[in-house]
Amino acid sequence: MARMSGKNFDRDIRRRFQKRFGRTRIARASPTADNLTARGDEIAELAEAVAEEHSPGGVVYPEAIAHASGITLSFGGYGEGFDGMLEHRSGRFHIFCNTDRVSFGDSPRARFTLAHELGHYYIDDHRRALASGAVAPHPSQCDSESSVLAEQEADRFAASLLMPSGRFNALARRSARGLAGILALADAFKTSITSTAIRYAAADISPCAVVKWNWKGYAWKRLSSTTFQARLRRTFETPAELPEDSPTRRALAHQKPPACGPFDGAQGRREHGRIGGYFESGTTAAAWFPRVGHEDDRNVVFIEQAIPLGAYGVLTFLYPDEADLLSKSAAPK
Repeated sequence: MARMSGKNFDRDIRRRFQKRFGRTRIARASPTADNLTARGDEIAELAEAVAEEHSPGGVVYPEAIAHASGITLSFGGYGEGFDGMLEHRSGRFHIFCNTDRVSFGDSPRARFTLAHELGHYYIDDHRRALASGAVAPHPSQCDSESSVLAEQEADRFAASLLMPSGRFNALARRSARGLAGILALADAFKTSITSTAIRYAAADISPCAVVKWNWKGYAWKRLSSTTFQARLRRTFETPAELPEDSPTRRALAHQKPPACGPFDGAQGRREHGRIGGYFESGTTAAAWFPRVGHEDDRNVVFIEQAIPLGAYGVLTFLYPDEADLLSKSAAPK
């Protein structure tokens, strides 16, 4: 494929994408569950096409993609209001990246922020709405906590751009389960711990649950397909409902975790400035999933890990002690 840059590349890749999937499907989809799933899959395919065009192997660099697409960038301290923002003015697009919240320009959080804003540019209806003035530039915070559909779509684009499925899945299947593997993957793709854990769960590499806490309490969770199919869906959402000595409660109590594994929290320190490792212990499904009784076949042994994310809270990663236990517990009798 011939290399292009700027508007010529943008027109070419959108034309090829629309030929494959249809213009109206990516531009406007009715908000049914099936359509939203299909739209999300198409956005992921679009992001991976962009990654393959600009970075056919190895690490993807969103700043280079922005420059090649004719988008200008500003890195600066803009307070606490946003991580990034895409603005259209005088026929051109510009990305603001807030170093007060994303640290230095090549940090995992900054890279995700740039990729997120590229999502607003490459997703047709996002870009057109900005270019037409139908919507004003809006600040984005890349914590995967937004309930706004456009923000969720830009997050999906960013994750797929930085961690294309073929590359990510191949490496993930060779990686250790749990946070040791997540940290290794985050290091390889230069991505945040949170976005890497979400990507891992979505790919259903192995059964797991990812629970995010901010300093106000429960924020969200992501379940692998295997976990969901085993009818482990609702989790406890109040720290007080968890065992007092659980890794999650210890992390939320600001206890200092031990250094863990060969990384000794290097990814966390680079990303958030002060992480030194994560907490880990054994637990059970009943301790985390309120609809699982102690005598339930689904009450298997889990490993619970919790890693502090500095100002952004705590991430809990749960996975069964034996990878096939959930499959066995979900099997018809």
